[in-house]
Amino acid sequence: MTKLYKTAAIALAAGTMAAAAPASAAIFEYEMNDGDILTIDTEAQTGSWVGDDINVSFNSAEFASFEGGASPSFSFTLTDMTGFRTINGVDYDPTTQNGTSFHPWMMKTTSTGAINLWSWWGDPVIAGDYVRGIADYRVVDVPAPGIVGLLALALAALGFGRRRRKIKGAVAAA
Repeated sequence: MTKLYKTAAIALAAGTMAAAAPASAAIFEYEMNDGDILTIDTEAQTGSWVGDDINVSFNSAEFASFEGGASPSFSFTLTDMTGFRTINGVDYDPTTQNGTSFHPWMMKTTSTGAINLWSWWGDPVIAGDYVRGIADYRVVDVPAPGIVGLLALALAALGFGRRRRKIKGAVAAA
């Protein structure tokens, strides 16, 4: 098989695998009106909200269906939240319990388009909802892992083919 045919066969295989691979995931990054950054990773199903008065990370399987956009509309139940919120110079942990009352952590959009991170903060509870409006957003596409692996495999195959030709040429010259 000539070099051209081998290269074409590898390219065709890579193209076929790329088309058959699952769609890429995305990381949505929202800049809030006070400079906070809210990030949602649809593949890892994780998120974070970082700013001057907050630094939390959270998980939700519901993030897998998040579609993003400049004016998103959603309501997610969070399965875990760690970090803190600073209120009057004191850091408070998120909690789902207020005395004998329980409420799951949630993140949802409000009727005005703001995003509400719902938690009680502190024990005893000092504050509740953390609500901020959206100033801007960005989407970072994350390539599917199979595509990257396939590209590496194709490059390795080309390298081994070249090495084999060099060895074959050296043996014939001897």
